[in-house]
Amino acid sequence: MNIEKYNAFINEQKDYFHQNLQPNFKWNWSDSSWSGGTIGSGWLLSRSGKIHFTFGTIKKLKGIENNIIEPIFQEFIKSVLILSYRKSNSKASPQKLYAEFLILKRWYSALYAEKIESIHPCHLSTLILNKSFEILAENSSKTNLPDHAGTYLRLQEMLNHYAFTEQPLEFSQKYLYINRQNRTPNAKKTKALIDQLELDENDLDKEKLISIRTFINIVSLISLCETNGEKIVLNLLLLLIVTGLRSTEAILLKTDALIKQPILDPVTKEHLTLDGKKQYTLGIQYHGAKGAGFRIHWVEPLSANLVETIFQSVLGLREEYREHLYYIRSKNCSDFLPKTIDEIGEDYVEVDDLIGNVFGVKDTYRGRAGQRDVVIKTLKNIPVFKETKSGQGIERYYLKHDINFFIKGLANYGSEYPIDHVFNYEGKMEKIAYEDLLFIHEFRSATLQRAFINKTNIIPLNGILINSFFGNSLSKSVFEKYNLLENETEHSKLTSHIPRHNINTFLALSGLAEHLQAMLMGRVDIKQNQYYQHLALKQRKVTASLLEKHELVLYENDKQELKPDYPIDSIKIDGLMYFSDQLDLENNLKMNLQTFDSKNEVASYVKESFFDEYFQDIAESFNELVNEDQSLANSLVQRHACLHPLPFGGCMREVAVHDCPKRLACQSGDQCGNFALTGRKGELEALQHTLNELLDKFAQIEQIVAHDLSYREMLEDLRQKILYLSNLKTKALDRQNSLIPIPVFPYGDAITKLPTTLSELFAIEQQKIESKEA
Repeated sequence: MNIEKYNAFINEQKDYFHQNLQPNFKWNWSDSSWSGGTIGSGWLLSRSGKIHFTFGTIKKLKGIENNIIEPIFQEFIKSVLILSYRKSNSKASPQKLYAEFLILKRWYSALYAEKIESIHPCHLSTLILNKSFEILAENSSKTNLPDHAGTYLRLQEMLNHYAFTEQPLEFSQKYLYINRQNRTPNAKKTKALIDQLELDENDLDKEKLISIRTFINIVSLISLCETNGEKIVLNLLLLLIVTGLRSTEAILLKTDALIKQPILDPVTKEHLTLDGKKQYTLGIQYHGAKGAGFRIHWVEPLSANLVETIFQSVLGLREEYREHLYYIRSKNCSDFLPKTIDEIGEDYVEVDDLIGNVFGVKDTYRGRAGQRDVVIKTLKNIPVFKETKSGQGIERYYLKHDINFFIKGLANYGSEYPIDHVFNYEGKMEKIAYEDLLFIHEFRSATLQRAFINKTNIIPLNGILINSFFGNSLSKSVFEKYNLLENETEHSKLTSHIPRHNINTFLALSGLAEHLQAMLMGRVDIKQNQYYQHLALKQRKVTASLLEKHELVLYENDKQELKPDYPIDSIKIDGLMYFSDQLDLENNLKMNLQTFDSKNEVASYVKESFFDEYFQDIAESFNELVNEDQSLANSLVQRHACLHPLPFGGCMREVAVHDCPKRLACQSGDQCGNFALTGRKGELEALQHTLNELLDKFAQIEQIVAHDLSYREMLEDLRQKILYLSNLKTKALDRQNSLIPIPVFPYGDAITKLPTTLSELFAIEQQKIESKEA
């Protein structure tokens, strides 16, 4: 136990606190609690979250009993937090420090359990650390253990530097430290971690990416959201999806954040135009997080119009809020009453004056009387100035002074800077006027369980509100409000950081260079790319399996063995049927399954299919005859209404009666006037199977022809067959691309080979691009 070294450690941190942190910090060294996040100040002020550092007690920590922390250990905890902040070059967030704060409390609890006479930090040992970690491991998710182990190691390293414990701390963790934000470079280590913790790799990140269903539901919200508050939060989410910005970065965007620069011709230096439209490069200026600095995010060109639309939409939605803030500022914030209330000559106002000016109450509250009741209940702690009878009702009046006092007590309006956003940015205090922020809203306007809004309190969005709005709290989400389901039993939900995961994974899938990935995502630590590369590897693995079933364009390269399947078997494999919006339900089903029961049904299908190229010859003859004689045109179709199923396509000759004079040569690549593609399920696979066999034969004979020219005629015959079948395949693919894929089974029941996330769809398209390039 080295008291001198311990005291030197404490005094060093205390001196640093008084000299560098105290001037901008509300709390003193001796205080029993400090606050951080949005309710913090100075070095513990951040853009999100509310954090309470309560040094004197241990409460509600999983696995350990509530306890009182002795003053000497409280001082130790404070000193460790100060040191950690210094070691991070003054960039540690309150959230990171709070994670260390909880670990230090666990150390105290383990030390207390040893029943040592003096609970002094110098008595900390490897045994104490190991025991506290065992308790933590029993009461924590397996996926979080590597993060916790990393915190132990980081704190241990800092304390060993000062050497005041009896023996150096040697906590040895069995977990590979790979936190969610910074995976190790070696993918094998990641896999080792997964195996070691007995995790299902498919479940590890299943909620980190936007699902296809959630994305569809987000698009649906564009037309469903009713209030301005809902629309503003939705626009922020759309911006996150398009840009991949962090939510804390988007929240701080200013109204003038867009930068629009003309694209110049490199030779003439004149403004480039395309289709008569001048071309621009669009950028977004923002406060980059995690040491990235104030920077510009250059928008992907195809997204530029969407980003501009989002900005314009939000600016329009918040115009009334901006005018109100300007009015409050013109009064030097002497009070927070809106202009409409100030224009009332008396010193008091009636309840009706407050509705629509101070409070927004939805009409669902039983008309005007219901709205008045809600306002009166809200103001129950505000004294009524006077009451007068009016007809059958009572008019209630409140002093303007008291209404202002009520407003001032909401949404931090009683602070030193009530309508300014003050925050610690990279060690410096910054202040942005609310009216200059892009994403502002009326207090409670985005809280979906309430139909009551405080119109006078205009505030910025925050991470807690955004995550709650999209389903990550016990509160009602926007998906619940509009009944947008992820599956049969659950509503969609996502966090504000998931869109960033999506963009990161897209970049990793595209094979973009490491430094470009980091630059586009506003990332200083290039090593963080590796986490998304791990995600990308998993997506590639999934999509490789998907492509085996769905992407015929890759079959030529993969040379896979494809077996012709009956329509029912083909549907069982991928769970899909392809429907045309120009056919009725019956013909769509019979097209997929080829279950026509009579010539009349075949004739009906043929006539309804004239819109594509499958029955082009009959369609042309029909159109020529229909103007002259409708019955004659119908009899033409009826005469050819045979569609005898073949391995691929169908025969329009009654081969069951007259046999086939060409002995089904169409199935080996010969052309036949009676042959037609049908659009049934499995037909495309069977066609590709035959084409693959001919390609293999062609390659073999091509080698023989190099030595024996007598095979040239056979080679040319194969060439013509391959060209013909390739044209058929192109026609079939074009037809299929024009149809709507309909899942026959629920995603989770029996079908595991369908893409469920946007990144899987992206990976499919990326592999198609790479295949074409190859």
